[in-house]
Amino acid sequence: MNPLLNWLHPPVFCLLVYGLWRLGDGKQRNLVFWASLVFKLCCGLLLGWLYQRHLHGGDTWEYHRQALPLVELAKTHPQQYLRFLFLNEVQGFSTSFAPYSNSFFFLKPLSLLYLLTGSSYWASGLYFSLFSFAGCWFLVRQVQKFYPAYGTAAVLAFLFFPSALFWTSGVFKDSILMGSLCFAVGFCLQLTYAHRLRESGKILAGLLPAVYLFWKIKFFLAAVLVVLLGTFLLVVWLRRRMRWLQSGWRQFLLWITLLGMGAAGATFAHPTFNLGFFARHVLWNYRNILAASDPSKPHLLFPDLEPAVPSLVQHAPEAVVQMLVRPFVWEGGPIFYRLAGLENLLILALLLLTVVHLLKTKKLPPLPSFLAVLLVFFVISAVLVTLPTPNLGSLHRYRAPLLPFFLMVVLAWGPIPGWFAWLQKRRG
Repeated sequence: MNPLLNWLHPPVFCLLVYGLWRLGDGKQRNLVFWASLVFKLCCGLLLGWLYQRHLHGGDTWEYHRQALPLVELAKTHPQQYLRFLFLNEVQGFSTSFAPYSNSFFFLKPLSLLYLLTGSSYWASGLYFSLFSFAGCWFLVRQVQKFYPAYGTAAVLAFLFFPSALFWTSGVFKDSILMGSLCFAVGFCLQLTYAHRLRESGKILAGLLPAVYLFWKIKFFLAAVLVVLLGTFLLVVWLRRRMRWLQSGWRQFLLWITLLGMGAAGATFAHPTFNLGFFARHVLWNYRNILAASDPSKPHLLFPDLEPAVPSLVQHAPEAVVQMLVRPFVWEGGPIFYRLAGLENLLILALLLLTVVHLLKTKKLPPLPSFLAVLLVFFVISAVLVTLPTPNLGSLHRYRAPLLPFFLMVVLAWGPIPGWFAWLQKRRG
């Protein structure tokens, strides 16, 4: 690769950071921006180092190995490389990833970044971390704009919660997942309050690519988000045009009706979304992952899980709770499990703090309907992620992009935003 690129990409990176920084305003936001950005970039570097030195490379270094031949293909046979990018054709190189898989798709942006950075794993990891951070920063800014009461909680949940940062950084698919998910939610939030057609068109220009990326990385979570927020936005659009739809209960009933129609339509539209097939696939994944898991390590058990939708619904509450609290810090296992257990203790402490605060104030804060839909997204996604994943190490990683949506509400309803406001007043 031309050594000139090794000197050209750092200014590109700095320009992207500068563009993000310009979105903020005020000293407080500048401090939050730089602190959270540095934290995020360091997490990406730390993740790569840990996998290289202590975890035998893992997925992240396997992506590195499989991207290197693509860089050579781009230099020697650019036409074949373009056919790989746009047609998923595998010619001139070999890969262990199936062409329809999200890992195969991930090689596309990774190889493009390798062309830019001179095949540098570490520099490319910084770009992925920056994309993930950009999505989180964008969403936080929208929450601060439209729901100021949830602004501080959004900052803490999306920009500073440890596992949510660590597992969505570096050369990982979840970096793209987190960035695209947050961009998609942020654009949908903008669309909720957009009134002009031209304004809506600009928002859609950003929303559609974000949804596409999210779909390519985790299509079943993207399908849930599209149905939930798509029907919500349709209700918002109808509410502005129909007087009889001003009642909150009528809007809720219409939304539930549209959800049912959307779910039914998806079931018949594609075999993957057939509920019976999906239930069987969940159980198949659960049994296979459980069989491959180390029995000496803590893991989840759902002995009564059956390949039927009623069984999934029955196990849903347990799945959500297990995702939030397991592993327990006293369960033992490798150091990683103990660290995950400590973070789960933190989550339990935050929940307890919020419950005590609500009992003390005897007042339930208002929950905007958009954020309520995001909570529904969190619950459904938590069930879909937890039931087929008895391995707690994998589950801790898979929950990382979802956790901030839950923590944002928990933190906002507790006393912590008030503490930060008090500190700001004292500092003047």
